[in-house]
Amino acid sequence: MNKKVKAISLMLSALLSASAAFSLVGCKDEKENDVVNFFPIVALAQTNGDLVYQPTLDGTPSEKVEIPLLSGDIYTVCKEYEKFITDDYNKEWGDCYAPTPLTISWTSEETPEYYTLEISTNEDMSDAESYVTFDNQVTLSYLFMGYDYYYRIYANYEDRIIKSRIFEFSTEYLPRTVYVDEAVTNTRDWGGYYTADGNRVKQGIVYRGGKMDSITEEGKRVMLQNLGIKTDLDTRGDGEYQAGVSPLGDTVKYVETKGPYYAGSYGVGIDKLEYRDGLCEEIRVFADEDNFPIYVHCSLGRDRTGTICFLINALLGVGEEDLYRDYELSMMSRTGKDERGAEHMVGGAFKALYDFLANSNKNKTLQENAEAFMLYIGITQDEIDSIKENMLEK
Repeated sequence: MNKKVKAISLMLSALLSASAAFSLVGCKDEKENDVVNFFPIVALAQTNGDLVYQPTLDGTPSEKVEIPLLSGDIYTVCKEYEKFITDDYNKEWGDCYAPTPLTISWTSEETPEYYTLEISTNEDMSDAESYVTFDNQVTLSYLFMGYDYYYRIYANYEDRIIKSRIFEFSTEYLPRTVYVDEAVTNTRDWGGYYTADGNRVKQGIVYRGGKMDSITEEGKRVMLQNLGIKTDLDTRGDGEYQAGVSPLGDTVKYVETKGPYYAGSYGVGIDKLEYRDGLCEEIRVFADEDNFPIYVHCSLGRDRTGTICFLINALLGVGEEDLYRDYELSMMSRTGKDERGAEHMVGGAFKALYDFLANSNKNKTLQENAEAFMLYIGITQDEIDSIKENMLEK
């Protein structure tokens, strides 16, 4: 944990230990149409206790707090990223980047029949998600990175509804990891990154990771219900897995390809003719809007997965640092860590892939070269346009 984050944690821990008074939250009784101090406490807290935010008094401006959805070593790696940083972390070769959930909690002077928490990315609370609970808290595990969030709480009585004012917070612009189960490793959202032309790759539509051969029933529930996976893109079409159907069941579209990895002398890369058909099949999966959300994987979630992830994100205009960091995060998983070290994998294999595309025409940008490469191997302009339309938010 870096010094700044540690200092903040110590300060907030001291506040908690001292039982600091929480702010009163003015709430409106819709029946009586007056303001009552119904929720004396409304707090945002990460479940590991690293961060607590206390909203200000009702009617006064509140400073929007920025909340990291990562903690520990993975937070430091993402926040202070430079090439090969992962060599100093994940010494135990485990999965060390599960996201840190956020809990919104409150108290009331009376006990209603139930509470409703509404949370939205829109200030007017349109398209809000609702969580109904008998408890006085809700834990959120699937927030997007780099977003503004707005929320309010309803206390639902038999004869009236009392609601809080709207509060807000933002999530820090760091890669969005997800946790499926102990059997599925190296899992994360590959979206969220800004592009050279000011757009942004959508989150919640494509996830990357390792194989699902031993996925648990709970893991299937996460994949199907929480992530909403519709397509299983398995790039191991070389005999590693021959069931012919996704481990998630026959309701999920299963696409098996013989995927390439890297370029040049590293692996069997995108420059090899024998892998061209498989690569085109992979790319076309992203051109069909009916395929989303998609889970893309190989065996480890690093090499073949990292290659198609790089190509698509390069086409969308993601910048160099984000492309390198997104790849190197595999070293923070139990399968992605490599005994040869990050300098070999990142500075060798991935750099060869990056340079192959970047140097194909030095007068063009990486994004332009990615598009030209896809046209060269047989992807149509309509398919490229569809990929951008499906995966970019304006």
